[in-house]
Amino acid sequence: MPRSLRRLTVTLVLLVVSGIVSPSPAQWPPDSTENLQVLPKDIPVRELISLMRGFAGALGVRCIHCHVGDDPNDLSSTDFPSDDRVEKRKAREMIRMVQQINGELLAAVPERSDPPIEVTCVTCHRGVTQPRDVRDILTAVVLAQGADSAIATYQQLRERYYGSASYDFRDFMLANVAEGLAGREPDAALRILEYNIQVHPQSTQSYLTIAQIEVRRGNRDAAIAALEKAATVEPENEFWPRMIARLRGGQ
Repeated sequence: MPRSLRRLTVTLVLLVVSGIVSPSPAQWPPDSTENLQVLPKDIPVRELISLMRGFAGALGVRCIHCHVGDDPNDLSSTDFPSDDRVEKRKAREMIRMVQQINGELLAAVPERSDPPIEVTCVTCHRGVTQPRDVRDILTAVVLAQGADSAIATYQQLRERYYGSASYDFRDFMLANVAEGLAGREPDAALRILEYNIQVHPQSTQSYLTIAQIEVRRGNRDAAIAALEKAATVEPENEFWPRMIARLRGGQ
């Protein structure tokens, strides 16, 4: 295939995959777009395509997430101008929100860096459609379905997203979930902490939270055992022997 034809083929594919327009044998690429309500109506087609591809990447979706269509791999029948999908209408409001944050709210921040930091879709979404913190997700699952379901949810998220920027899988995230649950769901909190220690054996925060829960339950020996395990992880940290001594002294 001649190089010029290969370039044209690549251009056509990018335009279709981007989800801006449907393929038309009459004119390609088109010299105009349809139904732009938030973005400038005179935005160059190629600039719009690049912008839409950025939106899709930031949310980890394909074109038919927002645009009416059935097959993400065959966009020839996709109705891009249609507003039938609520996701498209939500996207418009998100664009307006970002424009307001960057154009009005951040503009009022004193002593901004140069070049100024701006909010984009990926700032919050980081590859997922709903930018929820993993702590909020797991807490909601615990309260609705129990600790084992929350652990299963965590494992699924970790398997799919570990190594990406979508969720924070460091040890303190699960420990924080347990801390938030300790007062109302202590058994669930302990189950989460036990699992966290399996995944992160060095999580001294988990041992400390276990000790705090056990103290509130009157299980002083169990609390001391948890602190002793933390002391083996951080033998140079004087905090642990002090806490152990206090508990053994009845304080």
